[in-house]
Amino acid sequence: MADKNKNVLVVAYACEPNKTSEPGVGWNFSKEVSKLYNTIVLTRSNNQINIETQAKDEREFIYYDLPKIFKIIKKRFPLGTQLYYLCWQWGAYTFAKKHLKNNEKNVDIVHHMTFGTSWITPPSFMFKTQKFIWGPIGGGDFIPMPFLKEVSLKSFIQESIYYLVNQGAKLSPFAYKLRHSAKAVIFRTKSSYDAFGSNNIKNLDVISETASSDIVIKEPKVHSSFINAMCVGRLTYWKGFIYAVKGFHRYLENGGKGKLEILGDGPELKVIRDYVDKHNLDNEIILRGFVDNSVVKESMKKSNVLMHPSFRDGGSWAIMEGMTYGLPVICLDTSGPKDMVTSKCGALLKLENPDQLIEDISNALDRFSSDDLYYLELSKNAQNRIANEYTWEKRGKEISKVYENVLNEDS
Repeated sequence: MADKNKNVLVVAYACEPNKTSEPGVGWNFSKEVSKLYNTIVLTRSNNQINIETQAKDEREFIYYDLPKIFKIIKKRFPLGTQLYYLCWQWGAYTFAKKHLKNNEKNVDIVHHMTFGTSWITPPSFMFKTQKFIWGPIGGGDFIPMPFLKEVSLKSFIQESIYYLVNQGAKLSPFAYKLRHSAKAVIFRTKSSYDAFGSNNIKNLDVISETASSDIVIKEPKVHSSFINAMCVGRLTYWKGFIYAVKGFHRYLENGGKGKLEILGDGPELKVIRDYVDKHNLDNEIILRGFVDNSVVKESMKKSNVLMHPSFRDGGSWAIMEGMTYGLPVICLDTSGPKDMVTSKCGALLKLENPDQLIEDISNALDRFSSDDLYYLELSKNAQNRIANEYTWEKRGKEISKVYENVLNEDS
């Protein structure tokens, strides 16, 4: 329920118009909040130009950034990014406190909105306020050991550190204080909710951070026995794109016809390129590298399947955009993708072992290519699911319910 007598301070380190990922989360979530409450958004100074040329609503924006010398720490010191963010959080807290006092403003809710990872992100100092909401937060998803054995030594070490930091940080007094000071905690995915646990916190919710403000329902894809598949995203080991490549290769070996286009760059590009070269797949598997989002959208218009075998994701913007275009999705039954994709709009594959996954990808592609009625139903359902469940208007209503619960508790 809208209440313009209530003031909300949204802390969004990342907040920019016309962006996806974290900047889009800060921008769009706060825009929906402002339709219901008086909203002040605290973000970084380097977002100011883009914001002030695009903001056409009632939000008040205030800006804070660290002195330039801190950028040296960010670039050159071990864990510099985390240290930089920690310093920004403290500075943002003291800046907001001073700003509100000088302008004689009281806030009813303080919402830490972006860059929330349940264990490893440096804590928000906004928990020192009286009515603090944290999230959407993620974290707690790991690569199963049978798959971890397949990665490089460097990636194995990275994943091991990620696991140890996640587990060890559960004992952190800062994380404990943050969790127990929050009036509500919002999770990006059900798996993060399960990993986090209740910890005796009253208001726990799962709200996806992914949505679209410009959804246009198009005609579902036309079935074809020739698969035009695509992958899009940063090529990191935990995105699992090498399994998309191997699964597609197995599909071709079993007599399937098609091409796979991979759009993105990253440390796993060499691994994928070496596999493609070794098996003489240059004509069937095309590596495009990093491309602009407009190129991604053009590829989605031409493609008929999205492959996204990521081991962990919050809300995948690639999946959301692909389903908007009517692409059935092949993904893993884990983390954020299993919240987005159902068996009615794609194939969710179990994580047993690498050989099983490769075979299951091949089988999914084979069914897509051979069963026209099944494929058409998936395509229609994909579009309908995004249109009904992944709008910013829906996200605004979900956030509003959290606010109502917090405000009603204190009334």
